[in-house]
Amino acid sequence: MDLLLAENLDLNVRIAEGEYCKLKIKFGSLPKLSHVSKHWYFYDNNEDVIQVEGFTEPLSPKYLLSQALNSGTYTNKLFRYVYSGKADATKLKKVYFTFPELAAYFNTEISRNLEQNGDLSGNVTIEPMEATVLKDTQYMKIGLYQYYQLSDTSTNDGFKFTSSMTLVLEFENSINFSDIEKYLYKATNLFTWVTGFPVKVSKIEVSDGENGGSLYIPTVKDTSEHDLSHPNGFMLAFRLREHFVEICESYFVKNTFEFENIWSRTIPLYNFNGILEYETMLYAAILDKYCSYKVDQLNLNSTLDEDEYNELTSKLSALISGETDLHRTFSKGILNDLSNIRVLREILPNRSVATFNQKVKRYLNYIGRHVTEVFLSSDDLYLIKKVRDRAAHGEVEQFSTDEVSKIYWKLRMLVTYLIYKDLGLSDDDFLEIISFGFNPLSLNCEVDKFKLDTKLKEAITLPVSEQVFSELSSNHGVNLVLIRVENLYEVQKEYTIKLSNYFSIERIKDAKISRLDEYVKTLLENPKLEAKYTGNAYVTHKGKSHNLHSIVLVDTPRKLKSYNLL
Repeated sequence: MDLLLAENLDLNVRIAEGEYCKLKIKFGSLPKLSHVSKHWYFYDNNEDVIQVEGFTEPLSPKYLLSQALNSGTYTNKLFRYVYSGKADATKLKKVYFTFPELAAYFNTEISRNLEQNGDLSGNVTIEPMEATVLKDTQYMKIGLYQYYQLSDTSTNDGFKFTSSMTLVLEFENSINFSDIEKYLYKATNLFTWVTGFPVKVSKIEVSDGENGGSLYIPTVKDTSEHDLSHPNGFMLAFRLREHFVEICESYFVKNTFEFENIWSRTIPLYNFNGILEYETMLYAAILDKYCSYKVDQLNLNSTLDEDEYNELTSKLSALISGETDLHRTFSKGILNDLSNIRVLREILPNRSVATFNQKVKRYLNYIGRHVTEVFLSSDDLYLIKKVRDRAAHGEVEQFSTDEVSKIYWKLRMLVTYLIYKDLGLSDDDFLEIISFGFNPLSLNCEVDKFKLDTKLKEAITLPVSEQVFSELSSNHGVNLVLIRVENLYEVQKEYTIKLSNYFSIERIKDAKISRLDEYVKTLLENPKLEAKYTGNAYVTHKGKSHNLHSIVLVDTPRKLKSYNLL
């Protein structure tokens, strides 16, 4: 019998003949074993594992209850784990976590087609992903596999196809139930960060290599539903496939401290629908903790070299110790005895980074602002701190809801970027991720589209004069022809008018040329010039930019090639 994490069961079981019990498994609660015999069964305090047997079900399944907890009564006992199966619970080396929601996440890899004659064709398989990592002297295999089935509909008038994804972890050495519980949360956390939505495991299966079984572990009751289908996930499925190996290496081996002790605190916030300023406060606290850790780890907060600091504090301590008046003056009250070098170093730490903003800025400067300058400024960090401080001290928020919302999404994007960096993705990988998608984070966080497009080389930049910039900034819905004159681009008005007339609604049916740039080529008098269409370009002037969505650029082939237009 498979034990599901989200089901409720009342099982009639017995410990021994005449010792009958009720095993109650309730979604979100610890399993409870209650004695129902006429004679009380007194549980031994150190009885951590109990084997029970079903006697009202076919085949009389056996259940292993382990890691007992004190319930406060003699006739009831709570347990952390319930196991059922033939696999040896002391020799488990393989665990299967089933994620039903992830099937929708990969929906673009499934296709179907119904022919007129009734034939059904298509692709129903999702290719597996696999990785092998070396963790604590043993190899660990990680795989994400699809499981699917066909079944009749409830009205028996057809059939339905259902699919789910299972994360499989295989170890060289045996693992226990406690290890499996840790990996349960590691697995759900990972796919929550990947998809941008809280995901759930429906079933845990285990194997000793020959036989299998199922394991029940109480989890937080979560009945929320989310649409993970393309393109709603934060990281789209094809990108997970591209980076699966490096993500597994970073997540399960390289950066375990960051994920287990810091980033795991973000997971409850995916289901938190509270007041925005308090969400901002919580994310800011996690960011503060992370940057504090990284600043210390990378030794980014030292004002002096360690040897110089030791020499300086030793000299100061010796100086204070050698002067009686100086020692008496500086060792009053809270300063205590400054001749003690340990006390002196507590008073004068070798640290220059102390505040939230200082730590965050120091770490962002260290890793570079290639990504963060797309959505975050130094002023934003100041605003984040203001919202955090007011929420922490119970003060009334001064910003409007819209203003707090903008700050919140920028902060959340920053935290997500740092998480993805620890998952092993490059800066350009992350920019690719946020450039497309319908995840709430991508939609709600304001980004500098010009910086994003130019960093990803998805748009070209064209310098223009102030007059031309002013004219084009108010241009909407017109196909323009731009030509370079020396180092600046100008609107070729004659070509633009002819282009507009040729593709006007009245004449489009008679047009023999279907492409805008092909028509402009017929107008060119200089054989050294070429015309090419682009749907994404920015005209720039003195730090300002304006996006144009439909232009034909006239320039030399060499210049057009530098824009990747040829």
